[in-house]
Amino acid sequence: MRLIFLGSPEFAVPSLRALRAAGHDIALVVTRPDRPRGRSGQPLPTLVKEVALDLGLQVYQPQRAGAPEAVARLHSMGADLGVVVAFGEILSPQLLAATAQGFINLHASLLPDYRGAAPVNWALIRGETLTGVSVIKLVPELDAGPILAQRQVRVGDDDNAEELEGKLAGAGAEILVDVVNLLACEQHPGRPQPERGGFFARKLTKQDGRIDWSLSAEEIRNRVRGLTPWPGAYCEFESDGGRHRVTLLRTEVVDKTAAPQPHRPGTVIRADAEGIVVQAGAGFLKITQLKRAGGRAMSAVDFVHGRHVKSGDRFL
Repeated sequence: MRLIFLGSPEFAVPSLRALRAAGHDIALVVTRPDRPRGRSGQPLPTLVKEVALDLGLQVYQPQRAGAPEAVARLHSMGADLGVVVAFGEILSPQLLAATAQGFINLHASLLPDYRGAAPVNWALIRGETLTGVSVIKLVPELDAGPILAQRQVRVGDDDNAEELEGKLAGAGAEILVDVVNLLACEQHPGRPQPERGGFFARKLTKQDGRIDWSLSAEEIRNRVRGLTPWPGAYCEFESDGGRHRVTLLRTEVVDKTAAPQPHRPGTVIRADAEGIVVQAGAGFLKITQLKRAGGRAMSAVDFVHGRHVKSGDRFL
């Protein structure tokens, strides 16, 4: 089948590789323009672009895929189907008509749950133990097209957003190939989605990373998982009158009790070789890995030794 592939980040790479390995003709790979990344500030290609060039595929990087010249370029490819995986732009009706069979999309949730830009993050923040991937037929409305295939994926007890996304990318690549193979045989599986329902997974902002210590230990832990690596679950550490911004990377719930708490939320209860135990709004949270602003990840034990953390210090 002759395909146009639209994608940019790491999540899209397994799908691109799998479609190529399955023998489909990828006529064009459309990805976001090179952007400044890292401390150097130099424009760097997307991971999809790097892989596409390694595979010898033609790459196109329009500023906006819905621009008339971009739509004309995609129409000119004579493709049977368009495949979208984490491209980062809602496709116009004109663009959706650029291939004979339209476009399909791989989404990192079990639709209609977690429609939106950050399904993996919000599934973790909300404490889900089961999520999955969906392949849908694209329509102009966001994440609303008919469901062509789905697969459930178990959420690991300690998965963060990056780790869970990696699992979903692999599972998604497999079912995406299955769907494209069916469409190549002129089979059209699918069922309509309900117009409403499910939690909307809005795009995260930097402000979403601020830790609210009045939340329960379980809620804070889920936020740490869902906000790692971006935007990061951050707060200030206060000790002996000084404050330092820190980002929590790994935490554990020590006690989930909802009983009245003896200390103010954010207060360090214990700091030893096992980690830093902090009073939450309900229960206690153990910090096992964190990093200071501008620094590298370190164990809580190293942080305890370096900052002389003691009972009574506070995370704010």
